[in-house]
Parts: sequence; structure tokens; C-alpha cells
Amino acid sequence: MKIYQTVLLAVLMLTSASGPLLAGYYEQGRQFYVYKKYDKAREMFLKAVEKNPHGDAYYFLGEIEKLQGNFDDSAKYFNEATKIKNTTGKFLRNAYWNLIVLAEQKGDYDNVVITCKRMWDHLKDDGARQKIESLINKGLWTNNQDAIDLYKKGIEKKERGSIEEAISLFKDSLGQDSSFLAPKFEIAMAAYKKGRTGEAASYLREITSRIPYYAEAHIALGDIYYQDQSYSSAITHFSKALEFGFISNSTEYILSLKMAESYYNENDYDKSAEKADRAHSLNRKAVKPLILLSAIQIKQQKYDEALKTLQEADRLESDNSLVLFQIGSIYYKQNDWRYLTYFDRLFDTIKENKDECQKYNKTFIILIKGHFEKNNFARLNEIITALPESQVSYDITLLQAKSYFSMKKYDEAIDVFEKLSLKNDDKFMLGQAYARSGRKSQAMEILNSLMYYDNYRQLAEKDPQLSRLLKEIEKQKKTEEEEIRKKEEMRREKEKEINNTTPANGPVDTINSKPDTEVNP
Repeated sequence: MKIYQTVLLAVLMLTSASGPLLAGYYEQGRQFYVYKKYDKAREMFLKAVEKNPHGDAYYFLGEIEKLQGNFDDSAKYFNEATKIKNTTGKFLRNAYWNLIVLAEQKGDYDNVVITCKRMWDHLKDDGARQKIESLINKGLWTNNQDAIDLYKKGIEKKERGSIEEAISLFKDSLGQDSSFLAPKFEIAMAAYKKGRTGEAASYLREITSRIPYYAEAHIALGDIYYQDQSYSSAITHFSKALEFGFISNSTEYILSLKMAESYYNENDYDKSAEKADRAHSLNRKAVKPLILLSAIQIKQQKYDEALKTLQEADRLESDNSLVLFQIGSIYYKQNDWRYLTYFDRLFDTIKENKDECQKYNKTFIILIKGHFEKNNFARLNEIITALPESQVSYDITLLQAKSYFSMKKYDEAIDVFEKLSLKNDDKFMLGQAYARSGRKSQAMEILNSLMYYDNYRQLAEKDPQLSRLLKEIEKQKKTEEEEIRKKEEMRREKEKEINNTTPANGPVDTINSKPDTEVNP
């Protein structure tokens, strides 16, 4: 046997000196490793990974450095083994556990948890989850038995639904040991569910500072900051939860979406888009990530990309008011008449909801004006009639009157016009409506008020109904002027006659005057 081993070692030495004549570098390294020739084994494994990245070679390099007490180098090689796809399963698992042990020996518990998380994501090894849970429990727990007993009684009350009694017992437990984190977590979560976010946050901040890898506490605290619009702090805690926690896809979706919204409100659009993309990848049927992505694209003036994103959302949820509004708004900005289609759909979707209608009031004014410009008068009136009265502005009412006129519904047009204080152009149209509905006196009254403006006179002359009334007005005016002239002439003639019959010295006073001589009877 000794002769065989001696010959084998000689062959290995030969092959290592002259290249891989009989076997590859990795196989040679394994042989040297078996016979504890670690320096030669290291040499062969390094050549193996230099020639072609080899996960198993990295694993054995890690083992060699660990055996020789080079723990930093060992961790480096084990880490490489976990990154390469061709690492054999048992070596891959051992590489992760070696990394965990090495980190724990250094007291680097954050790295222990991160490695466990990576191992779970990669291999779904339940031992990795249990390792993290044990570390968290260790951080939450105490050695004070009295505090533990009160805490357990509190848990029993909580499970029976006696929340207030449970909280009282948890506080009693803290009276025995103020550093006991388990009851603090229970009190925090009870306050969080009751909406007492300030109280909850004070406990959760202490817990996350002492157990930075406690994902559940980070999620709750992040959500409190998110609700308070403290977006930077929310991002910090949600990131910690994703880094350390065993998060389900549904929970990761929620966290990614909230982080995307938080980054958006912090004006970090690139990171917001990254998280929104992640949320979309986790839930392809959800519309919210797409709406957020489109908002980012609109902010960045990438309108074509935003349209594609929104149209995908529209296919998923055809009655989403925000999606319809955003698509319509982009088309409107691009002077594309397709905006009418989407604003119409928006109106039909929310017309029964007064609060929603109020929110899109300006949009409906644009829609009504668009239909007026396109001569879609029936649709225009359908929209106006369905709007709450409080939303029907002067401009909308005026367009309704004009649309009735264009539809030759003159009585309806008059009813609406008469509700408004009109400018001259609109007053002229009202005059036209009066003329066409047989209301001659009202039409003539308006014409009379506009006669002094040459442009309205010219317009009236071109209008068949108004031109006739204009002639009547002019004829009536001439008649009135003739009568005035005649009356003036008569006045002058009468004055002349009076002047001709009066003495030069003026009239005689026949009562007081006396004759020059007195005559006796």
C-alpha cells in the first residue's frame, strides 16, 4: 500500500510540474487535498479557477484556508463558491454554512443573517430560517424568570382576545426587566393596530436598533413612517426588511410598491422606477405599479413609453379612472384627438360619483370643448346634463346654449342663454335664436342694442331672418324720424304764425289801459 501511495504522489508531482497530462487541475487538487498536501492542492485549485471558474475548486480553496487559520481568505473563497452555478449541491450548502459559522465566530450577526437569507433564497434551506429566528429570539429574550413568567401570561391573555389585560401584563413584565424586548414588541404591535403610531414607533425604534435584522419590526416601523410621509425613513426600514427578512412575494410586492412611491416623493425617479418594476414583476395583474411607472415616465417626458405602460394598465383594468385620465392627458398634450375617447370613457366610468367628478372638473371642461369643436353636440349635452349642478360653470353653460343653437333647438338655446349675462357676440346669437323661434320683438330689441356696431350690422345683413328684421327696424326708424321731422315743421309753422299776428310794440292791455280822451255820455 505504501509503495502505491508513493507512486501516486510521484505521478501527481509530475503532472503538476508538466501540466495536466493525466488529469485536470481540479482533479489534481482533489488528490493533493485528500493526502493533505494543501499547498500543492491550493496551487492546482487556483489554476483550475484561473482557467475556468469552478465552484467546487473555490469551495476547497475555502476549506484549505480555514484549516490553515486564514479565515478572511477562507470566507472569500466560500463566498465565490456560492455565486457560481456549477458548484455541487453538497459543497454549495457547506460553503453557506461555513460562511455563517465564520461570521458568527467574529460576532458579525448582521452578516450571519444576510448569509442565511441568501442561503434561503438560493436553496430554500429551512435551517437558514431557523438560524435567523434563533438569533432574533435571543435578542428579544431575557434571563429574568419573573419577567418571562409575566410575559407568558400576557401572551395567554392576548391569545384569548383580552388585549388590554395582556398589555398590562407586558408592562408588568417590563417592570421586572426594562430591557426585555419581547413585551415591548407586543405593546408596539398592539398600539400600531390601534392607530397609536407614535407610541408604537418609540418601542419599534429601540427594538430595531438592538436587533437590526428583525424584519417584522422594520416593516411595522417603515409603514408608520410611510403613513406620516417621512419617506426617507420609510425607505430605510423597508430596505432593512427586504435585506434581512424571509419575505413572501405578496409582502415583497407591497414593500416594493411603497418604496417606489417613497422614492417618487423624494424625487429619486430612477430608484422609484426600479422598485416599481420589481413590484410589477411580482404581480403582473396589478395596475398600481404601472400607474407609478407611467407617472415617472411622464415626469421624465418619456411620453411614448408612458403611453405603452398605461395601455398595458388599461388592458388589465379598463375602468380605472386614473389610467384613463393619464392616457387622455398625454394625447391632449400631443394635440391628438384620441384624447376625446379616453376622457369620454373616464366620464362614463365616474359620472355617478360626485366626488370623483369634482376631481376631474377641468378635464370635463376640456372634453366638452373638444366635442363642441368636433360638432358632437348631442354628446356634449349628455355630459353637461349628467354633471352635478355645482360643476356646471358659466363657460360650460354657454357652450350648452351654443350647442342647442347649432342643433336648431332654438327654444332650448334661448332658455339657457337667458340665464347668463352675455357679451355682444353671444347676445347676437341669442338674437338669432329669437328670430328663428318667432320671437320677433325680442330679436329686434337685441338688434337695436347692437346697431351702433358696424360688424354686427354686417352680420345681421348676411343672416336671412335678421336681415328682414333689420329692414323693419330701419323702416320703423325712418318712419319715426319722419314723424319727428313733421312735428318739428309743424312746431316751427305755428311759431311763425304767432310771430306774424303780434304788434310790433307788443300786445295791448285792454283791461288797465285808458283812452286818451274821456267821452261823456
